[in-house]
Amino acid sequence: MEHVRLRQPRLRRLLAAATGVATLVLGVVVPAAPAVAAPTRYEAESATISQGAVATNHTGYSGAGFVDYTNVSGSYIQFAVNAAGAGTATLSIRYANGTTTNRPMDIAVNGTVVSAGLAFAGTGSWDTWATKTLTAPVTAGSNTVRATATTANGGPNVDYLDFEVQVTTTVDYQAEDAAISQGVVEANHTGFTGTGFVNYDNVVGSYVQWTVNAASAGSTSFTIRYANGTTTNRPMDIAVNGAVVTAGMAFGSTGTWDTWAEQTITTTLFAGANVIRATATTVNGGPNVDRLRLGSGGGGGAPTAAELLAKLSGCSQISNGKYKTDSDVSTATVPVCQKTGAVFWQADMDIDCDGVRTTQCNENTDCCFQADTFCHSSSDSPLNAAGLPYVVVPSPSSTWDYRNYSIGCGTVVAVIYNNKVEYAVVGDTGPTAIIGEASYKTASDLGINPDPSNGGTDSGVTYIVFQGSQRVSPIESHSAAITLGQSLASSFVNNN
Repeated sequence: MEHVRLRQPRLRRLLAAATGVATLVLGVVVPAAPAVAAPTRYEAESATISQGAVATNHTGYSGAGFVDYTNVSGSYIQFAVNAAGAGTATLSIRYANGTTTNRPMDIAVNGTVVSAGLAFAGTGSWDTWATKTLTAPVTAGSNTVRATATTANGGPNVDYLDFEVQVTTTVDYQAEDAAISQGVVEANHTGFTGTGFVNYDNVVGSYVQWTVNAASAGSTSFTIRYANGTTTNRPMDIAVNGAVVTAGMAFGSTGTWDTWAEQTITTTLFAGANVIRATATTVNGGPNVDRLRLGSGGGGGAPTAAELLAKLSGCSQISNGKYKTDSDVSTATVPVCQKTGAVFWQADMDIDCDGVRTTQCNENTDCCFQADTFCHSSSDSPLNAAGLPYVVVPSPSSTWDYRNYSIGCGTVVAVIYNNKVEYAVVGDTGPTAIIGEASYKTASDLGINPDPSNGGTDSGVTYIVFQGSQRVSPIESHSAAITLGQSLASSFVNNN
């Protein structure tokens, strides 16, 4: 059931000097893209079509035509695609919707819906094409991708599917081949890999240091395989290229010295050689260490939605009270919670369409439209809600003041919905009593109906706002937000 979002007028454009945040921006270095195969294009007219027809009566399509869905719920196109290996696929569907009504579709991969009711909003005319992109896991070899209309209007016109896969591979670095300080190589317990394992000396500062190679710069995960036959935690500092990325990481008991477990760390690596050191921080020394396993490809190890959500158990409330999700809701139920390096809340999503006038966002599409946003672009223009993923934070009040928590314009927010992560920026401020709002583009990218008059979702959205002085610059660069967001998310996972 769709609900009209009731919104109060927002507080607008306070002086940057008064907030102390709008001018805090830092340059962001964008790492090289991860190693992926070039996209493979699958034309819709060559796919399996149920309740639809190949047509050519509009311009701008590729190939020999496009598919015009029959106006019924359940009409679909199914593509047979091939992946060189198992991994995460990027699916880009090119479509046109000449109406003003969203034509949502369920996207299923190998029979499992990976994005329910993904929005395919109006593109202005049937000759104007747009691309909807999402990611999903695939297996090596043949896979199916089905796009099924979920309303009586059917789906949009579909031109093609671009399909590419980042294959997940790993490289093992044995501890016995690493640099060892105050430890010895042994083989007196079972279950190790390689030719042995490292037994740390029982002193503070004993360590194992690996030199590993990353194919490209970016966020990458690695795991340390270890055994701890005592009942006492043997924590270690994990440092990458001389900087500690996880202090006092727990290496708890595994029951026996013959039982092995793994600890995973996500961090940013340089392209080429990197040094990873695991240093004991107590007089008990470290655990027995078998190996380090590195995920290859650079840039492909950003934390998943599940990994981020797993760090949000419990709520250390920092707000002086709670927020409502809409102005017509009687009870305030949403607190702002603190974790190491971030604040978060779990709420709904209302649609913010303010800022630059576009086909999707204007006075005719949004009853509450305002031609400005609190944060401005690098050219001092309002932000574009239809083109930029951004989040609305409550204006400062006695309930909570984001400015007191190193948050401001350009701060990165990980927005999680339906097992997908979108990296957005803080871009606007809203009512002092309401929380849970993001731009048209944020909703669209997450598969939420972005229509400002009837879109959004009533629950299931998590907002993780990363604290600190780092900001996306320029604020309108979504690629920079992704790069910085993945790095901050990796640190968040490691430190909580």
